[in-house]
Formats: sequence, structure tokens, C-alpha cells
Amino acid sequence: MSSRNSRKRILDAALDLITRRGEAAASMAEIAGAAGVSRQAVYLHFADRAALMLALVRHADEQRGLEREVRKIREASNAVAALREMVAVHARMNPGIWAAARAVDAVRRTDQAAERSWQDRLKYRLEGCRQLVARLHNEGSLRRGLDSSVAADLLWTLTSLRTWEDLVLERGWSARRYQTHVTALLLAGLTNAGN
Repeated sequence: MSSRNSRKRILDAALDLITRRGEAAASMAEIAGAAGVSRQAVYLHFADRAALMLALVRHADEQRGLEREVRKIREASNAVAALREMVAVHARMNPGIWAAARAVDAVRRTDQAAERSWQDRLKYRLEGCRQLVARLHNEGSLRRGLDSSVAADLLWTLTSLRTWEDLVLERGWSARRYQTHVTALLLAGLTNAGN
């Protein structure tokens, strides 16, 4: 088996284990067993659990077509439609990425490389929120008197995985309820529709 195929098998097995369990508690040995490779083979591809978890999040993004979903936001006909699509993307994508993201969140607290990667992902998401708010502003849809940096911070927070987790997993909201109410809140708080 080629090195690339072996790496993919390991990532697929890890993603399957973590997704099925709904938690990050899969050991390197369990992942190796699920992938049909030795623990040594896992360590040939990933220096440690943190490296595996970081690669796993990128792999999950690719498997679930994150770039295609982000493109839907960017290509929306106007900023308000992009805002609606952003919440819809979170409602669709978060169930599939939650377990892997939670795994990285657990690892990052003790691993500097994982923490840097986590922070880079947060900054990337914040930049996307800033771009969407700038588009709202440029199209005249940003609520009058609302500072763009405040709007971006609110958008970033209200569409965070943590907010989704609280509403959907903790409070038992359906994806539809999450999408409906978070969209309405953002439209009322960030756009002229709220005036």
C-alpha cells in the first residue's frame, strides 16, 4: 500500500471512529486497528495525536466539501443572501465536523502546534465574517450606526461551533430551528431589516 493510501486510510478510520462515537476519545492504537495498520504506521504519518487531529480536521473539511460550501456564501447574489447561506452552511456542516473539531480543541490545550493551527482556523473564519460584513456595508445593508468590527465579532460568535453546540446538542434544537432563529437574529441585529 502506498504511503498516501495508508495516510488516507488512517484519516478515514479516525474520522469514522470519532464521528460514530461523537467524541474524540479514540486512541492511536484504536485508530490503527480500525485502519488495519500497525501503531508504528500511524506514527510514521503523524508524529503524535495532535498532528493526527489537525490532519483529521483538514481531511474532514475535504471529505465534506467545505470549500464548495464556502463558495456558496461568496457567490450569493447579495450580502443578505450570503448571510443566510452562511447560517445554512453551519446548520448542514457542523454535525459532521463537530467531533473532529472537539478532538482538536482537546489536544490544543497541551500542544503548541495544535493551538497555533486552531487559532489560524479561528482567524480565517473571522476574516470571512469581516468580508461578509464589508459586503453588507458596501451594499448599504449593514444596520445604520453599527460598527463593522462589532458586526464582524457578533457574526463570528453567533455562527461559532460553540453556539451551534449549545443550541443543537445541549438545548436539543433541530438544524431547521437553529437555522431559522440564528438567521433571524443576525438579520435583525446586523442588517437594515432590523431597523
